[in-house]
Amino acid sequence: MTSDAPAVDEDEVNTWFEDESDEEFQEPSASAAAPSPTDPAEKYAKSQLRVVRETKDYALDYLRHALQPGRELIDISPAYQRRLRWTNKKKSLLIESFLLNIPVPPIFLFERDYNAYEVIDGRQRLDAVSTFLANEYALSGLEYWPELNRKRFTDLPQILQRGLLRRSLPAVVLLAETHSSGEEEIDVRRVLFDRLNTGGIQLNPQELRNALYPGALNALLIRLARSAPFTQAWGIPPYTPGEEAEPSEHLLGNPIYASLADAELVLRFFALRDALESDKRGSLRRILDRYMAANASIDPASADRMESEYIDLLGRLVDLFNGDPFRLPTTGRPSRPLYDALMIALSRNRSMELDEHAVREALRSALAEPAVYDVLVGRGNTIGAIKDRVDSAESILRSTQA
Repeated sequence: MTSDAPAVDEDEVNTWFEDESDEEFQEPSASAAAPSPTDPAEKYAKSQLRVVRETKDYALDYLRHALQPGRELIDISPAYQRRLRWTNKKKSLLIESFLLNIPVPPIFLFERDYNAYEVIDGRQRLDAVSTFLANEYALSGLEYWPELNRKRFTDLPQILQRGLLRRSLPAVVLLAETHSSGEEEIDVRRVLFDRLNTGGIQLNPQELRNALYPGALNALLIRLARSAPFTQAWGIPPYTPGEEAEPSEHLLGNPIYASLADAELVLRFFALRDALESDKRGSLRRILDRYMAANASIDPASADRMESEYIDLLGRLVDLFNGDPFRLPTTGRPSRPLYDALMIALSRNRSMELDEHAVREALRSALAEPAVYDVLVGRGNTIGAIKDRVDSAESILRSTQA
């Protein structure tokens, strides 16, 4: 951001994801049939997931070869994986654990096809191992082997290199025999991704969408989230070439980026606008999920059109508000509800010529009124609340046309 306003912190990002589960309650129609009671025994029999599980121990020497770029025997970066979050120190401490022969939690692999595996849980550990053995980073922050700080793998004494390569990483390999085929059946992949929590960080809603709906739309969301207008508006370090493989410590420390909340912010614009235009109902999480599922494989022309529109709209708002388009005067932080409102409102009035000073003054005055403030930036996540929010923002924009 161009100002010294405080950034969005991790607690606030966590609240964003928690708010998604707020349900949109609707009164059942008088003619609606009452749901038939479910027999627990019958439900239990139908809901069992048939998952074959086997355990393995992968020597680090094997992993060094199995994870070589372009020759991977294990897919370490399937589309559903969260972004890399581990700092150099955390990766180094894992290597130190191997040197000390301390047990490391198992990774989970999913056999998507015969002898073809992808990582469900453990990407960070596999990345830390493979990149260190490939000599891509130097150790730092070690607690019991400080004399090895600043050393890469090939800098280690031969006895330590050999000892490290003999260490093993346990793995649990899962093969799901149950496949979902109807709306009422359980999606096995969703259950696995959602419930596995071995690494201590459960997948959040957007990481789940990233897992379950890979494709052109997901790639577009991630690309737009690293665009210059977006990173400026949300106080995220700008894009640098090669960051996908080696993100900076500064970028890893940004909670919006690290949690894929940036991609969800982009998704919100397209999904909420579609829901308002199509009068769709349901919880916010369900609306976002359904949009991702329905549009996962958009064609290149649609992706280009969406990208151009989003960059144009966000760029205009960044310019209108001197780089801080969604900042609240009370907290100094950018507001997600205000972002929703202004982006969708402006998208409905793209030809509108706006006076910068008038827009900023009108919004400042509106936010000073408690009733309007509650509409524009309240935590209500029902479609009704979002519609009122967008309508209010649209009224503000229309009142300030140049």
